[in-house]
Amino acid sequence: GRYASSSSTSESVIQLAALGPATMLCDSTMYLTTFISMATTNKLARAFAKNDVDDQVSTLSHVMGLSLAVGAFITLLINFSGENILSAIIGPASTASVETSKQVLSAALDYSRIRSIVSPLAVMGLTSQAVLLCSQDTKTPGLAVLVASLVNIIGDYILVAKMNWGIRGAAWATSMASILANGILVRKVWQKMQRWKYNQPRKVQDVPFLSLPNREAFVSLIQLAGPIFFVLIGKIMGYSSMTITAGSFGIAPLACHNVLMRVFFFFATCGDALSHSAQTFLPGLLYRKKLHEEAMPTSLTTTASNSDVNASKNDSTNPRTLLKRLLLFSVGAGVFNSLAGRYIANSAGGTFTTDSSLVALMSRASPFMGLANFIHPITMTLEGSIIAGRDAGYLVGTYVFSLVLLLSHLRYVCSEFVAVYHALLLFQIVRIIQFGLRVWKRTSVSPKKLVEGSKVCAT
Repeated sequence: GRYASSSSTSESVIQLAALGPATMLCDSTMYLTTFISMATTNKLARAFAKNDVDDQVSTLSHVMGLSLAVGAFITLLINFSGENILSAIIGPASTASVETSKQVLSAALDYSRIRSIVSPLAVMGLTSQAVLLCSQDTKTPGLAVLVASLVNIIGDYILVAKMNWGIRGAAWATSMASILANGILVRKVWQKMQRWKYNQPRKVQDVPFLSLPNREAFVSLIQLAGPIFFVLIGKIMGYSSMTITAGSFGIAPLACHNVLMRVFFFFATCGDALSHSAQTFLPGLLYRKKLHEEAMPTSLTTTASNSDVNASKNDSTNPRTLLKRLLLFSVGAGVFNSLAGRYIANSAGGTFTTDSSLVALMSRASPFMGLANFIHPITMTLEGSIIAGRDAGYLVGTYVFSLVLLLSHLRYVCSEFVAVYHALLLFQIVRIIQFGLRVWKRTSVSPKKLVEGSKVCAT
C-alpha cells in the first residue's frame, strides 16, 4: 500500500482500498476450495490407517482432478462475473464520490483477474499440500512457502516499488509466487503417487494422476465435504460482511480494514495449521482406537477406557493426549499472535501507508484485533478436532448461530468503523465457547466419547 502509487497520496489510498475487496474475492474463493483439501486429509488419514494403497491412489486421483476443475471454474467466474461481485462488496453505501468508487472498482477488478489466471494450479496446490502433510512430508510445503515468500517479496519490490505498476504489480508478483510454489507441491505429489503405485496390481498402476470421481466416490466425497463447505461459506459470509460494513464508512476506513485484515489473516495461518494438524492425525488415532476397543471383550472395555485415561499423559497415540498438546501450543501461539499483531497495527502502521489518518484508525482498532488473534488458534484447534470426529451436525449448527449473531451485530450495532472489530472479537468468542463446550463434553467422561463421533472412520 505504501508504494501502490507514486503520483499522489489519494491515489495510493484508492489502490490500498481496492486491495481489500480484491484480495477478499480472490482469497475467499480460494479459501472456499479448502473443503477439497480437508476432505482429502480425512480420507487419506483413514486410508493410511488401513494401509489401503488402492484407496490412497484412487482418492488422490479424484481430488486432484476435482481441484483442477474447481480452479478452472474460479478463473471463469472472476473473469466474467468479477465486476458484479466486486461492486456488491464495495457497496453502494460508500460515502466516497462516484468517480472514486469507480477507480476502486477498476483497480480491484484488474488485481482479481490477474490473480485468477493461476487459480487451477493454486487449488491443486492446496490439495497437494494436504496430501503431503497427511503423509508426514513437512519439508516440501515448507520449501514451497519459502519460495513463495521470496518471489512475492522480490516481485513486489521490483514491480511495485521500482516499476510503479501499483496494484497490478502486486497481483503479478503474487501470481508468479503461486505458480512456483504450487508447481513444487504438485510435482512432489505426482512423484509420491508413482511410488505408491510401484509393485501394486495393474488396476492400481493404471489410475491416472487426474480423474473425476465416479458417482459412488463423488457421493462419498460430498457426504464428507458438504458440511465443511457450508462452514467455509459461513466464514466467508462473515468476513465479507465485515468488509462491506467497513466500506460503508468510506474509502479511508476500507483501506484501513484491508491492512488490519491482512495482519489478522497473516497470523491466522497458525490457527489453520493447528486445525489441519488435528484433522490429519486425530482420524487415524480414532480409527485405531476404535479397532482396539472392538477387539477387546466387553467386560474389559470399561477397565481399558479408565486405563487409557490414566495413561493418556504418557501415551502419544491417545487422541486426548494429542488434543491437549495442540491446545497448549495454540495458547502459546495465541499469545504471540496477539502481541505481534497488535504491535504491527498499533506501532508499525507507517510501514503500510503514509496517510496519518489511516495509521491513527488502525491504532484504535488494534486492541480488538489483537484479542481476536489470541482466541483464533485455540478456536481453530477445537474446530479441527470436531471435524476429525465427524461431528458435522453440531459444527453446522454452531456456524448458523454464530453467523446470525455476527451479521446482526454488523447490521444493527456498528455505528463506526472500530465497531467492525468489536464484531470480529465477538465472532471469535462465540465460536471458542461453543467448540470448547462440545469438546469438553465429548472428552470429559472417557476418551471413548471422542471416538463415537468418528464412526465413518471405522466403516
